[in-house]
Amino acid sequence: MPLDLRAEAARYYDLNPNVFDDIPFYMAHLPGSDARVLELGCGTGRVSLPLAEKCGFLYGLDLSEAMLDLCREKIVIAKLSRSRIVVEHGDITNYALNTQFDLIIAPFRVIQNLETDDQLDGLFHCIRAHLAPQGRCILNVFHPNRPREELLRTWATDEEKLAWEVKREGERMTCHDARRRLVKEPLVVYPELIYRRWREEEMLEEVILPIPMRCYYPQEFLDLIRSAGFTITGSWGGYASEPYGQGKELVVEFSQ
Repeated sequence: MPLDLRAEAARYYDLNPNVFDDIPFYMAHLPGSDARVLELGCGTGRVSLPLAEKCGFLYGLDLSEAMLDLCREKIVIAKLSRSRIVVEHGDITNYALNTQFDLIIAPFRVIQNLETDDQLDGLFHCIRAHLAPQGRCILNVFHPNRPREELLRTWATDEEKLAWEVKREGERMTCHDARRRLVKEPLVVYPELIYRRWREEEMLEEVILPIPMRCYYPQEFLDLIRSAGFTITGSWGGYASEPYGQGKELVVEFSQ
């Protein structure tokens, strides 16, 4: 089994107060109350559990056992049976479930963790194999906030930026974003998420999570999906139906 890069950071994931309010969007795109849903990169179940309560069945797949452990704890607390939701360890670029789904999703920029063309080929091959004939898939990435050349020139820095801070049970948790490296082709940035736990001014713990984030501009993301042989059926700039290319996100729905 590959090393779980999120093993230590998983317990900080649900503390992030800046996660998009995307659950109503995915709820609105359920094909029906009996829909079968596949969630790629289900993590701690932030999206999985609300959808599982509204659809027929949800199968979640994630590479991090630590994240899945937290998700399973939530499933038990919510008293959701295996007839409603199953989450398992797996690689979203290489899986075979021998079944098909009405809706496939990968919320919160999951596919940007795929750095190579081979990984993307695997992702789309598996989506094609598991998408029902009338099914839809929704993928999203962030919309870069500056032109490519400016991003290449200005993104990398040695400075740490505070992403969020929360207080809980007499302790303070912070997350800083360090942006020290990028590659130009394909354009991949490598932020480090630095989680720290404090009691007053004493640091009790530090966990560093390095993640790859492959970047796409609006037309480039559409071209990627079309080049994999799919048909675009919807596109948005965010989860409040902002026009595509004009919001902070690039959200694309497509079919076979």
